[in-house]
Amino acid sequence: MRRTLGAVLLLSLLAWAGTLWTHPPAGITIWTARDQLILLTGLGAYALMALIMLLAVRPQWIESRLGGLDKMYRLHKWSGILATALAAAHYLIKIGKPLLLMAFNPVAKTPREAAWLDVFRGSAKDIGEWAVWILVIVVALTLWRRFPYHLWRHIHRIAAVVFLVTAFHGVVLTPAAWWAQPAGWLVALATAVGSACALWALTGNIGRARRHRATVLYVDPLSEDILSLTCKVEGDWRHRAGQFAFLTANRLEGAHPFTVSGADDGTGRVRFSIKALGDYTRRLQTSLKEGQAVTVEGPYGCFDLLRDDGRPQIWVAAGIGVTPFISWLESLQAEPDRAPQATLYYCARNAAEAPFAQTLETLCARVPRVTLRVWYSDEKGPLTAAGLLAGRTAGTPWPGVWFCGPTGFADSLKDGLHRQGMPVRQLFHQEAFQMR
Repeated sequence: MRRTLGAVLLLSLLAWAGTLWTHPPAGITIWTARDQLILLTGLGAYALMALIMLLAVRPQWIESRLGGLDKMYRLHKWSGILATALAAAHYLIKIGKPLLLMAFNPVAKTPREAAWLDVFRGSAKDIGEWAVWILVIVVALTLWRRFPYHLWRHIHRIAAVVFLVTAFHGVVLTPAAWWAQPAGWLVALATAVGSACALWALTGNIGRARRHRATVLYVDPLSEDILSLTCKVEGDWRHRAGQFAFLTANRLEGAHPFTVSGADDGTGRVRFSIKALGDYTRRLQTSLKEGQAVTVEGPYGCFDLLRDDGRPQIWVAAGIGVTPFISWLESLQAEPDRAPQATLYYCARNAAEAPFAQTLETLCARVPRVTLRVWYSDEKGPLTAAGLLAGRTAGTPWPGVWFCGPTGFADSLKDGLHRQGMPVRQLFHQEAFQMR
């Protein structure tokens, strides 16, 4: 994520610097510096907004390069935060002229090169100001986790409209001389890519090619707050162990991601294990009915244990995060020798909150290379990094750690493993999926 954000910002900086090098201002003053900062922050914000729109349409070729849709959404989120910060800086520098006039004398403006879009300059400036405020509001609601998801989902769609009006602002106000320079080329590229993706989003085409009609076959409560849902998907459905899909049971609520809790058996049946973690998933516990029509979109995700390089592995499943590991184990039942040498920790507070313990015992019994350890924190305390590495001998290769569970638990383990010397960036694999 950092590399991608850094690359976009570096590209913007180089494009601006290249243009500045070939078309330097007449003199260096506080006013020319202000003008260049306005152009630089605007260019960086616009390039990031184009990246946001590209990520929003979920292209598969980007998903595979970034390591999964969860990584794409995280990049999408931070691109939005950074773009909003740069857009706000762009706006504040622009309106901060009166403050500079209190300390510096004004200078005569250099005549601006006329452009054929000048007739729209007034409208473009006004639209740009409103776009900044809307972006700030959308980002604030995204970060305010208590704001209802079903309302946020509709508000978030405004981002595509905001990009289109920002494109109008950017194209009209881009200096005429830029169009033959690297900065203008970047503006043109961002406009083309971002506008195409924004229109694709507004016409409801995101994920359409991967949507499947499905029917609910079985709804089985596993505990007070977990249900197992089995759907029959129409069409050519294939998924790999560890992947997830978007399930739409109510059009007003929209699509929500759930890990596929089972291997692909070739029949088009897809099983989800859904825990009541929020208002929507709580309603699903009672609203889903056998025979109900739903929509399944996917599959997505690159949470694939076979990506590792043959080193021993540690699997950590916490709560409903056990679902990808069940899929992995089911996929290995016919070919247990394909399994890596792994230890699976199934973490729960107590036996009452571990409805999958028996299932895991049955599956692991047929895959001897995977050792199951059920970890009840009420008895043993929380699982720690030291506990994970207790059997490791100094000098032996570090194991690969595959984690699915609460973010706070993951952060605690990563911090502990890092303190032990493990290169967690390379060896700690986590499905960090968040819709906002």
